[in-house]
Amino acid sequence: MESPDKRHGATRTLLVLAVVMVLGYACIHGLRFTNALLNVTFVCLFLPAPTLFIRPVLRLSGWLKRVAAIVLAPLLALSLLCLLFTASCDLPAVMQHREMSRQLSHVQWGNYSIHLLWEETPGGAVGPHGVVLEQRKAIVPGLYLVKQLDYFEDANEGSLSVDEAGRIRLHIPQSPAHQR
Repeated sequence: MESPDKRHGATRTLLVLAVVMVLGYACIHGLRFTNALLNVTFVCLFLPAPTLFIRPVLRLSGWLKRVAAIVLAPLLALSLLCLLFTASCDLPAVMQHREMSRQLSHVQWGNYSIHLLWEETPGGAVGPHGVVLEQRKAIVPGLYLVKQLDYFEDANEGSLSVDEAGRIRLHIPQSPAHQR
C-alpha cells in the first residue's frame, strides 16, 4: 500500500502537469512563430505530454486511481492520434515547403496587425479549407500573439481595407456554390 505522502506527491505532480498542459494548449492556440517548422515542432513536442501523467496516476490508490485512469485513457488516445496526424500530414508538408497558407491582405492597426489568410489543411479533405481573419501582435521578433477573429469556409480570396472613418472593411467574394 502506498503511503499518504506518496499519494500527496502524485496528486501534486498531477496538478502541476495539468497546469503545464493548460498553458501549453493556450500557447498552441495563442502563439505563432513566423517559421512553420517551429510551429509544427512545438505541436509535436506538446502532443506526447499526456504520457507524463501515467506514472503519477499509477501511484494513486483506490477509486482515485481508477477515475484518473478512465480520464487519462481517452486523453492519451486522442493525443497520440493527433500526433500521428501531425507527423504524417503537417510535418511532410512543412518539410516539402508546400503552400498551406497564403496572406491575402493585411492592415496595420496600432500595435496590432489584422491579417486575412487563405489556409488549407495538409492531408486532403479532412480539415479546414478557407480564409481566416486574425489579429496579431508581435511579442519578440519571430513570435507573435494571435487571435482568430473569423473563418470563412471554402473561400479562397478576399481583401481588407481601411475606410474614411478608420474602420477596417473586409470583403470576401461569394463563391458560386453559395450564391444559389
